[in-house]
Amino acid sequence: MVTDMWGLLADLVILLHAAWALFLAVGFIFALKKSKIAFVHLGGLGFSFLLNLMGWYCPLTYLENYFRSLSNPEAVYSSPFMMVYFYRFLYPDLPEHLLRIGEIVFVCLNLLGYAYLTKRDRLFQRMKVLGKRTPCWKTHSSISRG
Repeated sequence: MVTDMWGLLADLVILLHAAWALFLAVGFIFALKKSKIAFVHLGGLGFSFLLNLMGWYCPLTYLENYFRSLSNPEAVYSSPFMMVYFYRFLYPDLPEHLLRIGEIVFVCLNLLGYAYLTKRDRLFQRMKVLGKRTPCWKTHSSISRG
């Protein structure tokens, strides 16, 4: 009974990890819609970048391994979550370092998208400010002509 609980917790961590990975994959949509959730996505991208740059595994991988070891010690694996559950569906048969490089490139592309949106929004903001200004010929209309 207790081992079933640990296995269930491990499965819940897998679902949470899959949801987080999906959020990182499509979360740029929140930036396009100017949602505040985009800040969470941006933070997640930074965290993913750090993990892959340093060669670390996601903490959720360790949590799942811990629960699996309590449920069934033989079920623990040494590969990260993404490689075990989605590797064969999403990625070709590549070494881990190439997957990490791919994830870093993915994060960098997202960051470029954020930079573009920020620059574009600043430009639009400037255009709005310029559009609200009174034209120069109207500001001098109070000057008498003679």
